[in-house]
Amino acid sequence: MVDTLVLMVNSCQVDSLHNLQQDVVRKVLPLLHKIWKNVDKLGSSTDCINSKNQLQRKEHEISEAIFRLSMNIACPAHLEPDEVRRSIFGQSVSDFENFLLNYWEKSTYLVTRKQKNLHVDSVFTSLLNEFDPKTPDTIIQSLVNGIVSCPAIASDELDISSFLREVQGSLGATVKYRQDIRVVRTNDQCDQTSIGYAMEEHFFDDGMTFQDADAFVEKCKDAFKNGFSVALRGMEFRSEKIAAIASAVADLFGQPSVGANIYFSPPRAQGLARHYDDHCVLVWQLLGCKKWMIWPDTKLLLPRLYEPFEPLDDLVDDCGGRMEILLEGDIMYVPRGFVHEAHTDVDVGGFEVNSTVDCSLHLTLAIEVEPPFEWEGFTHIALHCWTEKHWSSPFVKSQEEARTSLFALLLHVAIRLLSKNDATFRKACMVAAKLPPSSSCTTTHSKALRSNQRSFFDEIIKKIDKSCNFKEALMCIGLAVREKNDEPFQWMCWLRHLPQHGGTNDQVDFCNIFGALEELLEAVSCNLEQSLTEFTDFKSKFCRCVAYEDACESFEMLLQMYRTTRNQYTRGMLALHRKHEI
Repeated sequence: MVDTLVLMVNSCQVDSLHNLQQDVVRKVLPLLHKIWKNVDKLGSSTDCINSKNQLQRKEHEISEAIFRLSMNIACPAHLEPDEVRRSIFGQSVSDFENFLLNYWEKSTYLVTRKQKNLHVDSVFTSLLNEFDPKTPDTIIQSLVNGIVSCPAIASDELDISSFLREVQGSLGATVKYRQDIRVVRTNDQCDQTSIGYAMEEHFFDDGMTFQDADAFVEKCKDAFKNGFSVALRGMEFRSEKIAAIASAVADLFGQPSVGANIYFSPPRAQGLARHYDDHCVLVWQLLGCKKWMIWPDTKLLLPRLYEPFEPLDDLVDDCGGRMEILLEGDIMYVPRGFVHEAHTDVDVGGFEVNSTVDCSLHLTLAIEVEPPFEWEGFTHIALHCWTEKHWSSPFVKSQEEARTSLFALLLHVAIRLLSKNDATFRKACMVAAKLPPSSSCTTTHSKALRSNQRSFFDEIIKKIDKSCNFKEALMCIGLAVREKNDEPFQWMCWLRHLPQHGGTNDQVDFCNIFGALEELLEAVSCNLEQSLTEFTDFKSKFCRCVAYEDACESFEMLLQMYRTTRNQYTRGMLALHRKHEI
């Protein structure tokens, strides 16, 4: 029966799994999970009369079936965004709105808590209950025991079936070092580099996997006693409560998802070396305290996801840092690009092995702004929407239709080039943020937030009209065509998710853009002056006629598509980490 069930579920089209009754699936999953954890014993049981009664399905096939069955099951630990907003930013609506207007992507922000009031915060209490704070060993046990690897899913992957094909045979595998976990310390005694700050020392080798789960837990405990911090990635895939918090924060900021990592450090320790992130971070101190040093971003441009990191040489002035002490319950916001390091260098005596008093446990919520959800991405969506509407007009002739397609592609490239050196384009677009219901005293804040988003868009459109350069975009395309290299245009891939006018033959393949670039170059090169005039006219029409509301609608539709796939992945991974009771 189990063999047949696993075979049928894994052979089924993902879309068809929606038809399964959730109550039946909920009954099956705990049993399937127990079988998965004992598959080695069941596959060679001496109780079987003959081989035909032995379990034939492989371990990874059962884990895939668990993942598939769980993708559409609602998470029982769901939290409303407003509940999480109150826990993180305070009871007043204006606290959150003030944060967005004055600190978001600009400056650090600290929310301190009165220790005596922490027990009444249901979100904080449920979060802390995820771990066993009796001793350092019990915390490590609760963090590491039973976890499996969470393989990366492509940021613009909106088909969970493609992900399942990519990881076939490896879903539910043991944790992989650096991908899932880091056990690291940074000491003053470490070798100093030319840039003058200490380097990280890792307890395990890169890419190492851990087949013996019990031995792995014991090694982590030993490492902790020797000054190493344990950093576990992807907590939103391993804990339902953390997943619920991360999902609510994503809603608050209008982003597809939010990552969650947890860090457990011994006394007098620095885990990660001094660094900056390409995403914004909310640091939530759960146990103990930690000292942070933070340096403001001296660059005009926010770092972007997936772009190379700059060396820290010119980014840090040792005299210009700001120190913050986080106590239990405190929350600190660190914008992307702000260099920081953290220590548990509390002045204590000998480290008591069985005490958590001077240790530190904190959770980070990473608000990663994916390319479509920056203001540059919103602008590309606006251009696409306007082009589609322009295309569908009965007054547009077929020849003009073809020119529209080519000039739209050229303007996409020109916008990209303009955004490389303009800070506004890199900021997070939050038109889909779930703002809390405003009371009469905070209506002004809400209006200011919405007006702030519209102002960003108006500013960007003016810059496009004034500064988008036909010749610069054409030179960029010409270089790619001559070198037969479309790598600089891979950023366009996510545009394939937007609906396109016309039949398949008329659509631009944004994942294989080279042919369209060749066609564009050939079309405009034969008469550059005329093409320049036509492009300028096209750009001006777009800037005059683009509809902000249309772009908002398409933006939110794309956001929902991203969220659907991320939620499917999260539910599947949570099911593999769930400790089912039979």
